[in-house]
Amino acid sequence: MPKRKLNKQQTTQVNKRRSQNLTYASNHQHLGESQDGLVITNFGKKLLVEDKNGNLYNCSIRQHLGKMVAGDEVIWQTDIEKNAGIVTFLKPRRQELSRPGFRGQTRMIAANIDLLAIVGAIEPGIHPDMLDRYLVVAYQLKLPVFIVINKIDLITSDKQWQAIAEILVTYDEMDIDIYPVSAQTNQSMDKLRGLLSTNNSVFVGQSGVGKSSLIKTLAPDIEIKTNQLSKSTRLGKHTTTNSILYHLPEFNGNIGNIIDSPGVRQFSPIACELQELEQAYQDFEPFLGKCKFNNCTHTIEPKCAIKQAVEDNKLSYDRYHSFQRLMDEFKKTTNH
Repeated sequence: MPKRKLNKQQTTQVNKRRSQNLTYASNHQHLGESQDGLVITNFGKKLLVEDKNGNLYNCSIRQHLGKMVAGDEVIWQTDIEKNAGIVTFLKPRRQELSRPGFRGQTRMIAANIDLLAIVGAIEPGIHPDMLDRYLVVAYQLKLPVFIVINKIDLITSDKQWQAIAEILVTYDEMDIDIYPVSAQTNQSMDKLRGLLSTNNSVFVGQSGVGKSSLIKTLAPDIEIKTNQLSKSTRLGKHTTTNSILYHLPEFNGNIGNIIDSPGVRQFSPIACELQELEQAYQDFEPFLGKCKFNNCTHTIEPKCAIKQAVEDNKLSYDRYHSFQRLMDEFKKTTNH
C-alpha cells in the first residue's frame, strides 16, 4: 500500500510541533525528574511547594493548570539552575473549600481538608450568623466540623460565661463539639492538639479571632517556619492574605496539618437551592416536610412548620433568621 503523502498544511503543522518539542526540550534540559509535592501557599503567580523531605521550593505553574492553594497535591520538577521548580500536574482534589469572590467569581481557600474548625472569640465577639454560614459550608462539603472559642482568658465573671453559654446552647444541642481555649494562656489547648493531630484541618473565621495566634501556640516553632516562608516567597514579614499550610508538632505519635485561612468580615457559602439550604440546618430536620405547602419558603406561607417551631421555642430564633438572610442572598446571586 503506497505511503500517504501529507498536504502542505499538514506538513506545516507537523514541522511546527516538532519545532515546539525541540524548543521545549532545549529549554528544559535543566529540569530534574518529576516528583510529588505539597502546596504550602500560593503567593500570586508562584507557589511554595514542599518536597517529601520537607524542603521548600519557589515554583512556577504550567499555564493550563489553573489556580492552586494550600493543601493541593502536585507533581513538579526541580529547576536545577535556579534552585526552584515548575508544577506540571495537579492531582485530583478530595475536598475544596471556596467562597464567593468579587464579580461572582469563586475564590478558593484550601484543598484536601478533612476537618473544618470554626474559630470565634470573646473579642471581637461570637457571632451566630457567622457560625451558621460556616456550618452550611461544612454540610456542602460533607466535612466534620467543630467550634473553637478563643480568648477565654478575657472572661472575668460568671455573668459573661452565662451570656456565652446562651449563644452556644443551640450548637451544643446539635452535638457540635465546642472547645473554649486561650492561645494567650494555653488553657485547654491539649484537647485541641489531640483533635488536630490526626487530621488535615483548616481554621476559618472572621478577622481578629486569633486563628494565627492559635497556630503559634499549637506549633511553638512557627516563627521559624514563618521566617522560612518570608525568605522563600521574598514577600517580607508574612501576613495571612493567602491560606498557608503548617505541620503541627507530633502529639501522641501523630502529626497533623493545619491550614490558616485569611480572616474575613463577612463570609457567604456558595449559593445553593432552598432544599439543600434546609438540609444544611440540621436542627430544621424534624420539621421539614410538615408545612402545608410542599414548596414552602418558610417566610409568608400559612401553616409553616418551621415558623411554628420558632414560635414554640423548638427552633432558635437566631438560626431561623440566619437561614432567611442566606436564602435572600442566594436569590440575589441567582438573579444576577
